[in-house]
Amino acid sequence: MKNGPEDIIDAMKTGYIKIYLPGEPAVAERIDALMEAGLIEISEEHRGSVIILEKWENRKKLRETLRKAFGDIESREEYLEDRDWNKAWTEGFRPLKIADGIWVTAPWHADRIPEEDEKIMIHPGNAFGTGTHESTRLALQQMIRVMRSGFRVLDLGCGSGILSIAARMRGAETVLALDNDPQVRDNFLENVGNNRLDGIRLTIGDVLEMEDYGCDLALINIQKHVILPLLKRFTVAKGVPERVILAGLLEEHEKEVLPALEESGYKPVDTGHMNAWFAVTAVRRGVNEHKN
Repeated sequence: MKNGPEDIIDAMKTGYIKIYLPGEPAVAERIDALMEAGLIEISEEHRGSVIILEKWENRKKLRETLRKAFGDIESREEYLEDRDWNKAWTEGFRPLKIADGIWVTAPWHADRIPEEDEKIMIHPGNAFGTGTHESTRLALQQMIRVMRSGFRVLDLGCGSGILSIAARMRGAETVLALDNDPQVRDNFLENVGNNRLDGIRLTIGDVLEMEDYGCDLALINIQKHVILPLLKRFTVAKGVPERVILAGLLEEHEKEVLPALEESGYKPVDTGHMNAWFAVTAVRRGVNEHKN
């Protein structure tokens, strides 16, 4: 079959395809799994939608991936020319207030934040974690409550580095960040540099293959299928976190995660919920949860 005029025009385009899916927790969780599998490169949640961006030349493969994952789910597509790329991907990243006096912002919006307030500057890139996702916001809010000056912190599944940066800004003595995706490196280091911080070290690797997890606080914003085996690893590892914050979870996962924490020797001390997402802070039994 010969290609029609529209097919020929489409083949000549060199921009990007932007696909909008319903911003439901189950959709977001499935998209996260597809990203982890390398089937989707860039996604973000904004204004009630999950937004996926891909090069135009890869649109057919992306559509097939989404069809297999979601069937005939309602969606909307948009073509972006090359010159529209930066504007389209960054225009939605407005300053976001995480807690009283604490904001997450893109560097070019920093002047919109009150001078006396604390700014976590994040450049929206390919890495997950701009503060817009509920799981990231829950993790940040719980970290602010539990953080103490001088803590040694692990950030497992660090993405853009937003939790690492926030922890260091809130008094962590050292932060070791780990992610299994080498593509996060440039964005992570750029964000650390934009916030003019030292004491943060990035490692690329598998969180389930670490031998020693010893730290005062572990920030774990990953998915349930990684969190549950990670908690089991804590029972045999050389060193374990005194405190953990688990995010990246749906409310329906609470009934599995809380017993798993107990079995791994942790006592849940704080939980948070936001639009069907769930996070929990837990302290290892025998540790003084109010330790300074």
